[in-house]
Amino acid sequence: MAASEDLINFDIIENQKENIQSLPGGRSAKELARIFSPRDPSDKLAAPSPNETRTLNDAIRQEYEAELQAIDDSDDPLDIYDRYVKWTLNAYPSAQATAESGLLPLLERAVKTFLSSAHYKNDPRYLRLWLHYIRLFSDSPRESFAFLARHHIGEGLALFYEEFAAWLEGAGRWTQAEEVYRLGVDREARPTERLIRKYSEFQKRYEQRTQDNGPSSPALPAVRPALAAKVDPFSLSAAPAADPQAQRPAPAAAAVPRTKSGKPKMAIFSDTDSAASQPAVSGQTKGWDSIGSMHERRKENSVEAKPWAGETLKAGKKAAPKEKMPIFRDED
Repeated sequence: MAASEDLINFDIIENQKENIQSLPGGRSAKELARIFSPRDPSDKLAAPSPNETRTLNDAIRQEYEAELQAIDDSDDPLDIYDRYVKWTLNAYPSAQATAESGLLPLLERAVKTFLSSAHYKNDPRYLRLWLHYIRLFSDSPRESFAFLARHHIGEGLALFYEEFAAWLEGAGRWTQAEEVYRLGVDREARPTERLIRKYSEFQKRYEQRTQDNGPSSPALPAVRPALAAKVDPFSLSAAPAADPQAQRPAPAAAAVPRTKSGKPKMAIFSDTDSAASQPAVSGQTKGWDSIGSMHERRKENSVEAKPWAGETLKAGKKAAPKEKMPIFRDED
């Protein structure tokens, strides 16, 4: 009996395969069969009732949200988000395509919560949360990996360099991918043996490549601290040179040029102007303070809702009547 209960009816999974989103680590066939198993045993291929599934998932979600409310008392706050995301991926096999799963806002909350935590920067669980976000929702993966590098997230983990190099390789950026692998090996990212093996496998593919369409620019350009002094060793006084990235003092107030009609002229940006419009860069900069949310990055593509009262519906103008084509007739 125990052996028969462990058997999985793959006909159920086959019937729902269009609704299952693949994951790099794979999915549990037993869990998929449980999710899509019909409540009526006589109909083995029927999907479960959406209302029943929604009710069960909402109850479990409330339990996780209750844990997050008391996250300040937890010895391992990351564990709550880690279990919450894993449950969401399993409970909603098509999590990326459905807003009902709430996976996007959940991942955004999770990665932002521990962004400034030095304790979790090299925790594999935290890095995997970022990788889920990059794979499923990021519209610019390369910039997202650069964001992680600026904040030193996953800097000591081989997984960061393997995933970043794999994305660069898939995009045809072979030179940059090799640079990322070498950077991880030089930093002795753990586990070092696995990273070296992955690098060796990449080098074999690199030798057999047909072409390299990627740029030759660095994959992760080094950022010099803005306030670090650049000292001229040949100078007698060894005075630090002016830093082009340092914030410049604001110039004295001057009269705004105006046209004959009294309207101010269009302001032209100049490098000598004040850097007030640009964010000041500190000596301990780590890149962007926040990667933002998907809603914030796409807000310019949405039209703000406003009331229709008093609005006039503008239809297209009526075309002016055209002269009819004259018909030729004989004078007779």
